[in-house]
Amino acid sequence: MTVSPTLATAQQVLADQSVTRMLGTRLVAFGRGSAVVELDIRPDISNHHGAVHGGIVAYAADTAIAFAGGAALGPDVVTSGLTIDYLGPARGRTLRATGTVLQAEGRRAACRCELHAVAEDGSTTLVAVAQGTIIAPVASAVVRAPVTRGRRGPTVQEVLTARRRTGSNDDGATVALVIEGGGMRGIVSAAMAAAIEEEGFLDAVDLIVGTSAGAVNATAVAVGAAGPMADSYAEIFSSPEFIDMRRFVRGRPVIDGPLLVQRVDELFGFGSLAGTAQAERLVMVATDVATGRAEALTDFTDRDDLVGCLHASGLLPLLAGDPVELRGRRWLDGGIVEAVPVLTAAARGATHAIVLATRPPGTQPVYGAADVVVERYLRRLNPELAAAYRGRPHRYRETLQQVRDGWSHGLSTLCLAPRIDDPLPGRLERDQTALRAARDAAAAVARTVLKELR
Repeated sequence: MTVSPTLATAQQVLADQSVTRMLGTRLVAFGRGSAVVELDIRPDISNHHGAVHGGIVAYAADTAIAFAGGAALGPDVVTSGLTIDYLGPARGRTLRATGTVLQAEGRRAACRCELHAVAEDGSTTLVAVAQGTIIAPVASAVVRAPVTRGRRGPTVQEVLTARRRTGSNDDGATVALVIEGGGMRGIVSAAMAAAIEEEGFLDAVDLIVGTSAGAVNATAVAVGAAGPMADSYAEIFSSPEFIDMRRFVRGRPVIDGPLLVQRVDELFGFGSLAGTAQAERLVMVATDVATGRAEALTDFTDRDDLVGCLHASGLLPLLAGDPVELRGRRWLDGGIVEAVPVLTAAARGATHAIVLATRPPGTQPVYGAADVVVERYLRRLNPELAAAYRGRPHRYRETLQQVRDGWSHGLSTLCLAPRIDDPLPGRLERDQTALRAARDAAAAVARTVLKELR
């Protein structure tokens, strides 16, 4: 696809596609990292329920983010990955897809798309949300990368092995350590990170990206305290001082987030990381309440800013209280939108990723009665938050499947995850024996995989 900065030229590019002529797709807005496409809702693109077929909805999302990415990256862009959550049937007069670039860097752009059904009276209903990665071929990219990205390029295993052998990261690749959280289940990813450090692969990592408890673990990795952090889940943070369900009855947060981040700062000196070279490779993911989007928190100005970002990334809705204000915005837990922050890693320029998952293969978050309460709370803050929260299990399953297949959002991936019969702690687990068992099992899994790379 060739796109110029003008709406008229972009419309001509779209019109030249045969599928556009068949469906009657229109590009109604384009530029500054965004694009809006529309198509009329009619019987021949509807399913047997009278709503627009899901494949057509996905096509609209793909088209919108492709043009949005093209507006940011320049000519000749393609979609390298797309996931979509269907929130309701698309019925009415028009299907409208609004694509926006969340972040563009180098040859790739991380994008989001919201799809609305427009009724005859002009009212709109959100029917789906999608996220995807747009890449520009080397010949037309704003910044050229020396490593061929894609399934034909070197795998993350090959890059890690070569870097460990040569002691050099000067190969044009960008390797990210992507860390899932999950409350006290973060002991799993912390133990895996400690094993990576022990096996000598941490120096091969260029970027450390974490969500929620994964952000705490990522910071521990950055300061060289991955092992002690893994031990702390069982020995320190299982205390009722930090997690106490009885507080919920009294109308107080179950999790004392401010105390927790204060304690990890005291124990491991997290705040001293701000302004250092090590902090430059640290990325925390939190959810912006106003937009309902996952955002990368970087460039930590001082101790208070870094500790505040940790609190924001892990502020579980209701369980840890109301949104925290930081940098002029309000934040909640990054896992609402991106529990496994592969997309953020891609947007930050990663080409390869080691992904530390805290659930066994084939499992996903269960949407239960408590989640209904959380969703209602989020809807009062912003309907987009509620939609993102409801779609969380589907996004998680899709992302982890891609990661385990070795390819996600344009990145070659290596997934470290618990085995299906390994002990798995709950999000609010306080049983020290269970936590230690999960820690030891996760470390064993990681060591087994990493030894194969020697």
